[in-house]
Amino acid sequence: MIALKIFRMCKKYVLNHRFAFGVFILFSILSSASGLISPYILGDFIDQLINADDIGFIYRYFVLFVLISVTHLIFGYVVGRQDIYLQTRAGYAMSHEYIQKLQLAPLAFTQKRDTAYLSQHIISDTSSLIQFCIGIIQKLVINIVTVGLSLGLMFLFHPGLAGMLLGVCVVYFSIYARCRRILYKVNSELQESSLSMFTKLHEQVSSIRFTKLNVLFSFFKNRFVQAVNRLLGSALQHQRTNYMISSLDILVSITAQMTLLLVGGREIIAGRLTIGRFLIMSSYFQLMLSSIRYFFGLGQMIQGKMVSYNRLQELAAVKPEHNGEQRLDEIYSVRLNSVSFAYDETPILQNINMCFTKGQINVFLGPNGAGKSTLADIIMGLQNGNYTGDVLYNGIDMRNLDMYTIRDRHIGISEQEPILLADTLAYNLNLGQAVFTGTDEANLNRLIKILGLDPCISNLPNHLETMINENAANVSGGEKQKFSILRALLKDPDVLILDEPTSALDVASKTALRAYLDEIKMEKIILVITHDEDFINYEHDVILQL
Repeated sequence: MIALKIFRMCKKYVLNHRFAFGVFILFSILSSASGLISPYILGDFIDQLINADDIGFIYRYFVLFVLISVTHLIFGYVVGRQDIYLQTRAGYAMSHEYIQKLQLAPLAFTQKRDTAYLSQHIISDTSSLIQFCIGIIQKLVINIVTVGLSLGLMFLFHPGLAGMLLGVCVVYFSIYARCRRILYKVNSELQESSLSMFTKLHEQVSSIRFTKLNVLFSFFKNRFVQAVNRLLGSALQHQRTNYMISSLDILVSITAQMTLLLVGGREIIAGRLTIGRFLIMSSYFQLMLSSIRYFFGLGQMIQGKMVSYNRLQELAAVKPEHNGEQRLDEIYSVRLNSVSFAYDETPILQNINMCFTKGQINVFLGPNGAGKSTLADIIMGLQNGNYTGDVLYNGIDMRNLDMYTIRDRHIGISEQEPILLADTLAYNLNLGQAVFTGTDEANLNRLIKILGLDPCISNLPNHLETMINENAANVSGGEKQKFSILRALLKDPDVLILDEPTSALDVASKTALRAYLDEIKMEKIILVITHDEDFINYEHDVILQL
C-alpha cells in the first residue's frame, strides 16, 4: 500500500513519457529473459558433455552463448539509456512542480523557513522517489517473472525444494513485518540529520563575510560539529539496525542454500538427478532466492522512501496564495482604505488611508521597522490575505485582480537588497526578454548615464555581456543596487517602486535620477522609500509618515 501511495504521487511525471517508459519495460523484460535462458542451456550442455562421443555439438553451444550474450548486452544498453532519460525528464518535472508550489505559496510560508533546507528537500526527495518509482516497476515485473518461471521449473524438477523456497518467503516477510517501524524511524532520523548538516554547511558558506566581520570561526565550527555529531549518531544507529536485519537475511539465505546442497547431492548419488539438472535447479534456485531477497529489501527501501514521501506531502498540502482573475490594461490609481497589518500578532501598520495617482512622487518616511517595505509588499499583492482593509487598483479590490500578471506587466521595483542572477548583465537587466535594440538601446544608454554606471560597465570585461558571478561577487553592493534601479526603469511600468534608491548614488546621480522621476511622473505612479532628505521635494511630493 505504501508503494502504491508513492506510485500515485509519481505516476503522472513518468507516464508523461509513455513511449520511453514502454520501451524501458519491454527491453528490461527481454534483458531479464535472455539472462534466464543461460542457466538452462549451461545445464543441458554439461549433461551432453558427459555423454558426448564427439565435440561437434560444442561449436553449436558456443555460437548460441555468443548470440545470447551479445543480445543481453544490447538490451542492457537500451535499458540504461531509457532509464537515464526517464529519471532526468520525470525528476525535473516533479521538482519543478514542487518549486512552483513554493513560489505560489504565501510569502510568509517561505519567510519562516530555511530556503536552503527546503530546496535540498525538494531536489533530493523528488529525484529519490522518481528513481524509486521507475525502478520498482521495472524490478517488480522482472522479479515476478523470475520467481514465477523459476518456481515453475523447481516444481517440475523437485516439488520438495519448491516447497522449501515458499517457506523461505514466509520467513523473510515475517522478519520485515517485525522490523518495518524500526526501519522507518532510523531512516527518517538519518535523512533529517543529513539535511541538517547540509543546512549548517550552507550557512557557513553563505555567511563568510559575516563570519570574518565578527570573527565567528569557532562559533560556526561548533555549530557544524554539533550537526556532524548528530549525523554520526544517526548513521551508527542506522548501520546497527540494518546490520542486524541483514544478518537475519544472510542466515535464512545460507540455511536455504545448505538445504539445497544436501537434498540435491543425495538425489544425484541416488541417480534420480543428473549433474546438469542439478546445476539448472541450483541456478534457478539462486535467481529465485535473489528475487525473494529483493522483495525483502524492497520493504526496507519503501520505509526509507516514506520519509521523502511524507515531506513532499507536507509541501503539497500548502495552499497557494489567493490570486484573482481580473486583469488591467493600465493602472492609473492605487487606493488604500483602512489598511492594517500585523506580524505574529505584533501590529506593524495601522489604519493606512492613502490614494496614489499619476503626476506625483509619493514618499514613505519612517524609522527602520516602521513597515515601509511591508506596505510596498501589500501594494504589490505580496501579502494577499495577511492584511485587513482594502487595496484598490483603479477602484477594483486587489483581491479580485490577477496580481501575477499585473506585477509582470505594470509594476517595477528596485529593492534595497536586490538579486542578480548568475548570468550576463544584459540578461539581468531584461530578465531574458529580447535584446536591446533601437529606441530601447537609446533609453538604456541614457539611463546608464543618469545612474552614473558608464565607468562601471566600461570596465567590465564584456560590458553588458559580462557574466555576473554567483551572489554577484564580481560587482559591488552599490553597483548591484544601481543595476536594480536600472532594471526597474527599463521595464517602463505604470507603478514604479524604489526602495532606498539613493543609498548607492553619488550627488550627481541622485540629482539626475530625481530630475528623471520628475520628468516621467505624469505617466507613472511613483512610490519612493527613502531616508534621504535631499532626495525629497517637500513642496511637491506626497509624504506618508509611518
